Amino acid sequence: MKNKLIAFCFLLVIFSISIMQIVSTDQKTSPVERRNLTTIDTLKKDFSGELENYLNDQIPLRNTFLKLDQIWNRILLRNKEHNGIYTQNDYLIEKLYPLNEKSVTNFINHINQIKEKYLQESNVYYAMIPDKSSFLETNLLKIDHQMLYNELKGKINIPEISIQHLFHLEDYYKTDIHLKQEAYFKILDSIIHTFQLQPVISNYQEKTIQHFKGSSFYKVPFASEEEIKYYDNSEISKATVKHLEYNDHFVYERKRQTEIDPYNIFLSGPSSFVEIANSQQANGKELIIFRDSFASSLAPLLIPYYQKITLIDLRYININYIAPQIDFQNKDVLFLYSTLIVNNSFTLKT
Repeated sequence: MKNKLIAFCFLLVIFSISIMQIVSTDQKTSPVERRNLTTIDTLKKDFSGELENYLNDQIPLRNTFLKLDQIWNRILLRNKEHNGIYTQNDYLIEKLYPLNEKSVTNFINHINQIKEKYLQESNVYYAMIPDKSSFLETNLLKIDHQMLYNELKGKINIPEISIQHLFHLEDYYKTDIHLKQEAYFKILDSIIHTFQLQPVISNYQEKTIQHFKGSSFYKVPFASEEEIKYYDNSEISKATVKHLEYNDHFVYERKRQTEIDPYNIFLSGPSSFVEIANSQQANGKELIIFRDSFASSLAPLLIPYYQKITLIDLRYININYIAPQIDFQNKDVLFLYSTLIVNNSFTLKT
């Protein structure tokens, strides 16, 4: 009798979930997993290939089950790390471990090859932004960041702008991997001095976006919303932006704050090739930044110093494709990357 009751309850649950899946409206995105989900429209295009993905993505109460898994692991089991996220002083920190030595070598070779092939007549430097895991307690798993910096400095054939010692954990968003934009004011003097730029007076106006939920927000239970502060002035607001992929034209795209990743207000988020023109600056200075997403919030602060800034993200475009369209000669060039990319450099196209 007991076995029959268990079997009946099991079948009832399966039947109920199936009915809920049939009658419920497809969810297009998962804020928990920070990605688009497979919908019925996708299923219609490739039924056999997408059926399993569709059933997994559209299972009823999916986000509830994921949240219960987080609560079980973090609160009941008291695991310090779950889904690759540590929690320290309310900061959510992505685990970066172990050190991928092949990736580091690939990163070094990639930069050296670009320098050798395209930047012989350029004023070139590189700078590294530490990921949040560098501030983890010593008893938790993390790479040896100092060893990584030394490895890069010894083998990258261009000089370094040393900035990593200027940052602290509080300079980062609590629920996101990125630095707050105000943290970049710490390194402006280093960049200005290195590239011998003329200091300018920029009266920045602080603006705020509330209810920010970063890339790690949904990976832990009971995380708190925070805010994004960004800094604007007349030159930044009047600068014209041109993307290779889409038709956004503003440095700060407020419409992006409603997307899965509100950090995309900074230069519209992921973009392979961006040109920023400052019509109010006539010094003829141009800056080219090879970058990852961290540079999206630094670049606006450099607009008052340059007539033109070009950003190239090699995760989305091959340098050999875009280089013939760029004049690198006598330009300031900065390779600005986080240590997250160094440890995962095979995302860079070759």
